[in-house]
Amino acid sequence: MNPEHAPLRKHEFDGICEYDNPTPGWWHALFIVSIIFSFFYYVYYEGNRDAATIWSQLDAAQTEETKRIFGAMGELQPDAATLVMLMGDEKMMKVGAGMYQSACAACHAKDGGGINGVNLTDNHYKNAASIEDLFRVITEGAGSGAMPSWRNNYSQNERVLLAAFVASLRGTTPSSPRQAEGEVIPSWPTGGK
Repeated sequence: MNPEHAPLRKHEFDGICEYDNPTPGWWHALFIVSIIFSFFYYVYYEGNRDAATIWSQLDAAQTEETKRIFGAMGELQPDAATLVMLMGDEKMMKVGAGMYQSACAACHAKDGGGINGVNLTDNHYKNAASIEDLFRVITEGAGSGAMPSWRNNYSQNERVLLAAFVASLRGTTPSSPRQAEGEVIPSWPTGGK
């Protein structure tokens, strides 16, 4: 509405009067339609288990990325040669680092020095005597449940890659390492850190 033709409101504040310009009807209609739409949107996405959510889309994207990464490699075996080979692959170690940060860093610290989990950077190991044992501990867990089993969370290839990344942490210097626990074990096979 043109301000020249709009009526003034009845009240005045500090000598200032306001024009009486109501909100346009199309705006009210759009507001009501958005409220009605939000009801159906909520019912569909909260009441339908098959509805696509950001979490299901993320899971699908991660599954596709995992297939792409491991597709050319086939089924990885948790033997020393494979673990050492993966430790030398910078691209694979970046993927392993991401998995480690999401699954292991809460207990073993971002740099592997240990929080309430063991220090992974020194030469003392409680549940492993060889590089292959890292895969076994990740798969089966250890310490009567203190270290959970990741068998149901990660595929075999992902667990092999995670074991290789954990092996690569040995010999690094964490910011605040936890005290050594367990027995000193031999160095990893040639090619490891």
